Amino acid sequence: MKKLPVIALISMFLVCFWGCKPEKNIKDRSEATEMFGKICKLTKEYTDRLTDSPDSAAWALLCNEFEEKLDKISFSYPPDTDLLLTEGQNDTIHSLMLEYIQARDGRIHDILYPVVELDSISDSDSILDVASNVINQ
Repeated sequence: MKKLPVIALISMFLVCFWGCKPEKNIKDRSEATEMFGKICKLTKEYTDRLTDSPDSAAWALLCNEFEEKLDKISFSYPPDTDLLLTEGQNDTIHSLMLEYIQARDGRIHDILYPVVELDSISDSDSILDVASNVINQ
């Protein structure tokens, strides 16, 4: 009867120490680094191309192309390759994606809501003159 607690205690110590041993197989990060380079290059390229898109059709085409190419890159590597990226690589991809999203959203906003110069106001008009003309009409 006294052996049972001793055996349980020894088993608990063995389990605890078993979990603390260092990992023997260090995974190769070369594929993750290669994937990182391709994602960065693609994101920078499409961020630049989006800012030059002439209209909403070209904008939509670029957005779809980017998503398809990003999927191709992601699925061309074995599963969980992205888990081998370093923290710095993840942060870089995150910041590049934020730049892409800002460029994408900013460009479609500029296309949908263009700034039109007012031709009814001349340089010699003052704010009071313009306001009085608007009120008198």
